[in-house]
Amino acid sequence: MNPTTQELPLKPRPYPLPPLPPDSYYVEPETEESLGDTDLQFVENTDIFDRYIYRLKSVVYCGKTPYQTVLIADTVNFGKILVLDGAIQSSEDDEALYHELLVQPAMVRHPNPQDVLIIGGGEGATLREVLVHRSVRSVTMVDLDRQVVELCREHLLDWHQGAFDDPRLRLVFGDGRKFVEEDESRYDVVVIDVVDMLDNGPAQALYTRQFYELLRRRLRPEGIVVVQGLEFTFLDDKMHAALYRTLKTVFPEVYSYKTLVPSYLCDWAFLIASDTYSIPQWSAEAIDEAIRYKLGDWLDHVDGEFLKGCFAHCKDTKFALSMPGPIIEDGVDFVAPPDVEDLEPDRIDFPLQPALGI
Repeated sequence: MNPTTQELPLKPRPYPLPPLPPDSYYVEPETEESLGDTDLQFVENTDIFDRYIYRLKSVVYCGKTPYQTVLIADTVNFGKILVLDGAIQSSEDDEALYHELLVQPAMVRHPNPQDVLIIGGGEGATLREVLVHRSVRSVTMVDLDRQVVELCREHLLDWHQGAFDDPRLRLVFGDGRKFVEEDESRYDVVVIDVVDMLDNGPAQALYTRQFYELLRRRLRPEGIVVVQGLEFTFLDDKMHAALYRTLKTVFPEVYSYKTLVPSYLCDWAFLIASDTYSIPQWSAEAIDEAIRYKLGDWLDHVDGEFLKGCFAHCKDTKFALSMPGPIIEDGVDFVAPPDVEDLEPDRIDFPLQPALGI
C-alpha cells in the first residue's frame, strides 16, 4: 500500500489490533458509504463469451496510442489497473505477485546474471524486479509503444519505483522481434513480457519457434529465457501448451509454472527455458538460500516452498502438456486443437474397487 494513500478512520472493534512492523499500517476496507455516489465501471470483454465488470473509483487516463487503446483507472478491489485494448495487464494490488514470478525464478536460478534483455514490460515492474539484483550491470528494455511507457512512468510509480531512472537501463522503442534479429549483444537472462493473445496478430511473432531460435543465439552458455505464458488451467490449456511445445523444439530444459493472479480472475502461467537448468532438481531450501543471498527480504510472495508448488500441476493439466499438438511457427496461423472429452458413465457402482495389483 502506498503510504500516500488516504487512511480511513478505524471503526471501533471489540478486540485489540495487533502491532504491525514499522513499514505497515492499517487501512479500513472500502464500503458503499466510503465510495460515495460513483458508479463508474469498466467491462473487460476479451473473452468472447463472458464479460467481467470492475467498479471504478476514478479514471486516471483514457486514450489511444498509435498501437492500442489505453485505460489507467483506480478500481475498488484491485487499486490502479492498466488496461490495453480492453484487457487488464496489471493491477496495483497483485502486480508484485505476477512480476516476482515472471522475473525472479530465472534471475535467482542464474548464478550471475549481468546483462538482461526485457521485451515488453511497459509498466516498468519487470524492470524493477531485474534491477534489484546487484549482479546486473545492464538491462536493455525493448517496447513497441513509447506512449504507453511514458504514461506508465507518469502514473504507475508504485510499479516501477524509479527503475526507469537507473543508469544501467538502455530503453529502446521499437519492434522486439526486429531488435533481436539485428542486435549483436549477448544476454544472461531474457524476459518476454508482451501481450497475451495468440490471435495471429503482430505480437505472435514473439512466440514462434523461429523467434526462440533467434533468442537462443543471443544467450550466453548458461542463459535463461522466461516467457509470460498466458492463462492456464485444465479448462483453458491450448495456447499455453502450444507455447510449451514450441519452446521444447528449441531448448532441452523447459518448465511450466503458474499461480492464481486475482485481478486476472484465473491462473496465469509462465515458462522458463534453458540449455542447462533442471528445475525439478532445484530444492526449496536451495531456492531460499539463493533468495537470501541475492535479495534479502525484498520479495513479498516468492519463497522456495511457494515456488516449488507453482511448478506442480494437476493430472489433467499434465496430460495437456504431454499431448502432441501444434507449435507456433512464423507465417502459420495458430489453430487450436479440438477439445478432448472422457467418456463418463451416467451412473457408477459405489464404492469403486480397482482390480487387484493396480
